[in-house]
Amino acid sequence: MIKNKERIKREKKPFLMILLDFSPIIGAILGLLIGACFVTLWGVSPVTFFRELFKGAFGSTLAIGSTLNRATPLLIIGAGTAIAFRAGANNIGQEGQLFVGGIAAAVVALLMPSLPKGLSVPAILVVAMLFGMIFSGIAVLFRVLKGVNELLTTLLLNYVGTLLLSALVNGPLASEEIVSYPQTDTFGSQFLLKYWPNFGYLHSGIFIALAIILLTGYYLWLTPGGMRLRMTGLSPLAARTSGNNPTKIFVWSMLISGGLCAVAGAVEVIGCNDCLRQEFGSNLGFDGLAVALLGNTNPFGVLPAGIFFGALRTGMQAMQRSTGIPSVILDLIKGSIMVFIMGGGALKLYIEANAKKKVVGKESKKPQAEIKETSACEESSNLQEATPGGDEK
Repeated sequence: MIKNKERIKREKKPFLMILLDFSPIIGAILGLLIGACFVTLWGVSPVTFFRELFKGAFGSTLAIGSTLNRATPLLIIGAGTAIAFRAGANNIGQEGQLFVGGIAAAVVALLMPSLPKGLSVPAILVVAMLFGMIFSGIAVLFRVLKGVNELLTTLLLNYVGTLLLSALVNGPLASEEIVSYPQTDTFGSQFLLKYWPNFGYLHSGIFIALAIILLTGYYLWLTPGGMRLRMTGLSPLAARTSGNNPTKIFVWSMLISGGLCAVAGAVEVIGCNDCLRQEFGSNLGFDGLAVALLGNTNPFGVLPAGIFFGALRTGMQAMQRSTGIPSVILDLIKGSIMVFIMGGGALKLYIEANAKKKVVGKESKKPQAEIKETSACEESSNLQEATPGGDEK
């Protein structure tokens, strides 16, 4: 009984590890506090900062609609990123994949303008998914064939996606009309998502995002395939021992992740724009990555994280108009949140790695002690047998 109590005490989770489990939430709070401190340099009190931020994001139906619009692509990117990260695939090419999805929307809308209304939006989403899978497949090929880490290739592919978008809107897909910024011709109305002007021009893409959140969450946590994917992310060796193929799971998780990020780009183009513009989704990909980390790479955690980042964008824009603070404060808050989340994650991994080393060290000593005990027992029995009259006793 005493030994069991001692074991329970030893297995209690340290308070620091409990705090690190909540590092995304703590990081978000600390990021907001840092932003509240910095706005005092522009004569805005922290109380005013939080009040205006909340009012700008949720103070009216127009504000709520705008917040949900800004959250929509972040939710889709966050869900796609969660799939990759849970499988142990380091996809950080969200920005480039987003741009490829926008290009897919423009290709379908401009090259097939006669598509009927019922097929136009589904066609854009399917083509965007395929474009994103092909684009992320480049990183997959480098990893599988050459062993190049996807962290590097997906990062570099962000620049490829940016340059590809710029080349197309300034070249083959450029508008024939005289415009202020590089863009394509206007899409037909059948290619645009339905929106509600009285609700902050909220468009129906929010329902696409919620459906993707539910489907990815269901797959990851309630299906055998999702369990195998998460097992592969935790331990590829254990997954292989259980009869799974880690390489196959890696490939599919990367392809689906890239495809969903591209779908986010297509939804952003046909939901908030009527054409493809060169700067249509600047920094949305990186914000989507932050949303995935803030949501602990769980699609159900991505939902509040995406709305939080959407509220930040909408609230800060409203605050700029009312108080005159610069937009760099928003970047400061987002950057601080990322630093705290990644720092907490790194510290957690470091502590867990040290704990594992200690456990392995103790287990490696156990067999030696057992060998010594057995050898001592054997020697004593041999001595007894060798002693004259030992049997008579």
